[in-house]
Amino acid sequence: MERLIRIAVAAAVVFASAACAIPSQTTRVAGGAEPVTVRLRPALPSWGESAELTIESPSADSIVFMSENGLDRYSSDSSTLRIRVSSSLGDSVPVNRYAVRWNGELLSRLVKPTLIQVCRQGSCREYYHEIPVKLPEANHRTFALAAGYSTVFARRSLTGSRRTVLFQDALSSGIWSAQAEWAARAWNARVQGYAGPGDRGAALDLSRVVKHSGDVSYGVALHVDADRSEWLPQAQVPVITGRTTWRAGVGPSLMLRGVMATTQIGLYSDGVQTMQVVSTRVRVNGNLTEVRLPVSISAEKTFAFGGGEIVSRRRDALERLTASVYVMESFALNIGLAAHRSAWPNQQPSDDLRASETLFTLGGQYTLSW
Repeated sequence: MERLIRIAVAAAVVFASAACAIPSQTTRVAGGAEPVTVRLRPALPSWGESAELTIESPSADSIVFMSENGLDRYSSDSSTLRIRVSSSLGDSVPVNRYAVRWNGELLSRLVKPTLIQVCRQGSCREYYHEIPVKLPEANHRTFALAAGYSTVFARRSLTGSRRTVLFQDALSSGIWSAQAEWAARAWNARVQGYAGPGDRGAALDLSRVVKHSGDVSYGVALHVDADRSEWLPQAQVPVITGRTTWRAGVGPSLMLRGVMATTQIGLYSDGVQTMQVVSTRVRVNGNLTEVRLPVSISAEKTFAFGGGEIVSRRRDALERLTASVYVMESFALNIGLAAHRSAWPNQQPSDDLRASETLFTLGGQYTLSW
């Protein structure tokens, strides 16, 4: 048994090392009795990344590496020069570069011209070398439509006086979901909905840019949602209010293309009581970002409180995180985790009812974007 464990650990280490291996490119720019070797790791760095550059020439007194225009310059007083170079090598000002298509072919390789100077015993020779950089393709999509099916694993409980368990359940069910998102220069809007046995809801998010500041924009965001849950035993426990709830909030937002973050204040209602709600939401749609990303993420945290007391006993809190990882260009694996907690005041604080719901979601979705 111990031997099998050692074999498994060794195999895992070998697999991890292979998966983490970074390809490198070695080029001999001069041969003969005075060779000059250049090694770049990774072999094709992406735009915005840095790479490790190593220049070796045995018996050299000094090595100088510079961009062709002379803006960037590195030197070493030995036979080896080891530095990190960025994709902005030789650029006088920061610029964003993107791949272009020509006759249906994506031209994504950019070369940076450089010069290498190697000196021996007061005599120097200069060599020309190019550093390759992989450019991302600009994303011009402004609309994304997605629909999918997921399995929800739920754990629910309701406790009463002195934490007495009144209801407890663990089950799984299926749920259908759909969403549409539009991202323009000044507006960002998303509509989504879901429906399953005993649970259904819909939400609307709308953001408007007020001020542009470089790549980041500042604006105002609005959120409205409504949902209905059938699992609460309202008939057996009359103190529990309506199963249909809605929230509405407004607040400042920070926006990038396909990215939105906002903190809002607003109202929450369950049909009987209306409470204040504070919420924070962050959303990244990889289909609509400036450079298309293989993942979309949505996170939110809301807290509703009310009832007229300084420390309210009527509360509703929701924390939710969902992620879509694209395993193919249009098909994504959906993973979600949510925690929902509610409390209803009774005659005595020790008799308050508390509901808890934990959801784990696993499924898939198909996306169209243009």
